[in-house]
Parts: sequence; C-alpha cells; structure tokens
Amino acid sequence: MTTFEKYRVAEPDALETPAMLLFQDQMDHNIRSVCDLVGGGQNLMAHVKTHKSEAVARKEMEQGIAGFKCATLKELEMVLQAGADKAILTYPLCQAIKAERFCELAASYPHAWVTAIVSLPFHFDVLATIASRREQTLRVMVDLDVGMHRTGIGFGADAHNLYRKIDAHPYLDASGLHLYDGHENYRDLAQRKAAAQGHIESLQDFQRRLEADGMAVPYIVAGGSWSFPYYARTEGMYGSPGTFIYWDAGYAKDMSDMPFRCAALILTQVVDHYPDTGSITTDLGCKAVSSDLPLEERATLLGHDDAEMVWQSEEHAMFKIGGELPAVGEYILAVPGHICPTTIRYPGIYVIDTAGDVVDYYEHTARDRQ
Repeated sequence: MTTFEKYRVAEPDALETPAMLLFQDQMDHNIRSVCDLVGGGQNLMAHVKTHKSEAVARKEMEQGIAGFKCATLKELEMVLQAGADKAILTYPLCQAIKAERFCELAASYPHAWVTAIVSLPFHFDVLATIASRREQTLRVMVDLDVGMHRTGIGFGADAHNLYRKIDAHPYLDASGLHLYDGHENYRDLAQRKAAAQGHIESLQDFQRRLEADGMAVPYIVAGGSWSFPYYARTEGMYGSPGTFIYWDAGYAKDMSDMPFRCAALILTQVVDHYPDTGSITTDLGCKAVSSDLPLEERATLLGHDDAEMVWQSEEHAMFKIGGELPAVGEYILAVPGHICPTTIRYPGIYVIDTAGDVVDYYEHTARDRQ
C-alpha cells in the first residue's frame, strides 16, 4: 500500500511506473464543485484539453455540464461521440483539409450545436469556400482578443464587419462570440474579478451593437481556469473552465481560493539514491511529466515537502531531499506542476477508488491531434 492522506494505492507493484492515476472521489468532487460554483453545469462549456477522455466527458455530462470547448478536431470528435449537445472548436482552421473534416463531423452529428471560430478574413474564406462547395451550413463564432495576442480580433469595427460578413453568407451562421483571457492570471481576487468584469461589459456592449445592426448573437463563451466563474454567473454567457477536472500543483498554489483538489497524480518509483548529496533519482522523466515549467515546479512529491527537482532527462528525474531519503524501490505519488501537457504522455489513466483499488482505465481518446 502506498498512501498519503486521502490518496491510496493498494497494489503499486501491479502498475508499471511511471503510471498516471485518477482518484475517482477527487474528480467527482471537482465536477460537483465547478457546477456549484456557478449555479449549475448548464452555465459551463468545459474545455477537454486537460483530460482528453471520452469517459471523463461523459462524467461531466452526467452532472449537467452544457457542452465542451475543444482545441483539436480529435477532441471535437470525442465529445460528439460522447453525446455532447454543444461543442466549440476554438482553434482557427487554416487548412482546407481540416475544414473538410470539421464539416464532416458537424454533418455526422446533426443533433448537436457545433461551431468553429474565426478572427481573420483568411479564416472566413477557408470555411466559406468549403461550406459553399458542400452546400452545408456551418456555425461560426468570432474569436475576440483582449490582450493575449494569441488568436482573436480586437473589439471594434473590424470585428463588427467580420461578424456581418459571416451573417450575410448563405452557408455560414453567425453564432456568437468567443473570448479567452488566459494571460490575466491574477492571484489577487480583486484584480481577477475586475479584469473579467471589464471584458463582460465589453462583450455586452459589442453584443448590443451587433443586435442593433440586426444580427443575432445567440451564444457568448468566455474565460478559462482563472476567470470562468465571472462569465458563467453572467446571464447569457457560458464560462469555460478546463484544468478544474484534474487540477495540479501550479493552480493549487496560485488559486488556493478555488475548491478543487488534485485528482490526477503520477505514481513514480525511486530507482537510485545518493546519501552523500541528499538526492534521489526517480523514473519521473520528461516523458512522464510535463517539462514546460522550470525544473523546481514540474512536480511535487507527496510526503516530501522539501523535495525539489534539480535535473531531468527523458526517463529520469533527480530530486534533492532534506533529511532521510526514501529507499530505492519506494513508490511516491507526484502531483504534476502542469497537468494538461502531462496527460498526453500517457495512453490512458488508471481509475482508483477510495480503498486504493484500480477499478477502471480511461483511455485518452483524444491524445492525438488528428
């Protein structure tokens, strides 16, 4: 038995490390909490980039989550296969081959509200060309940029004209507005709220101007893990959380006000140790946990609060530890610093119940982009 507080693994010897584990009760808590936080799942379009699992998407739908945001066509296919009523592909389509596949997915699930985003005439032309040739109506939202400068168009005349262009096209259906403010990662609650409130007012003003011009704005989907509650609590808007489903060490530190718990951990093992330097080597290499953060933030070892990663290769991670070192062969549970890009390192995740037993295995259905 490997155990730390509420986390238990009854038979770690039965799992080849490194292994990704999902503690079922912690995930269920997170889904209930996110719905309670915003007055119900009907106010949420949850991002699936964190879990990439059809089984988890079904769990979310069971709790009433309205729909899903997707970054890839594979994620979009996954949520539609799961039975989603609403799904947004929030990545601009620049290739005709991708636009064709988007069309095929939308046509294959006629019961679902499926939409793409555009922020440039180029994106519009790609979708309009394919839709016209296929004589297929596509739903399209305008993606708005509020300072991140990753994708999106700023509020103003160009965005207004782009929306009008969509609305006027015989095979495109202007379906609303999308906004992502992930750069505004304020730890201070007052700053976080003020930033989101400013965007909410801009969205409402832009919506009024579009509607005054005779165009419908049926959906507004906005926010991310930092800001989603403010949008979801606003009438006529959906919030878009993502990381809440698994949480991670980074968000637990930066947003301690949130009610979420770390649900997805990595079972790692000590493969060597060096008492003279106070260090251990584990199999938590960069193939096992995301390496996009600084070394010291990539993983937290439960039960070893002072452990700090000091070196990492593809298959190994070395930690400095004060005091007594864990023995070679000892199992340790690690909380990833960034869970979303950790998920794709594994074909699936072992589901663990409160007794520590493996009760299921969820494939990472949308692990691949295509």
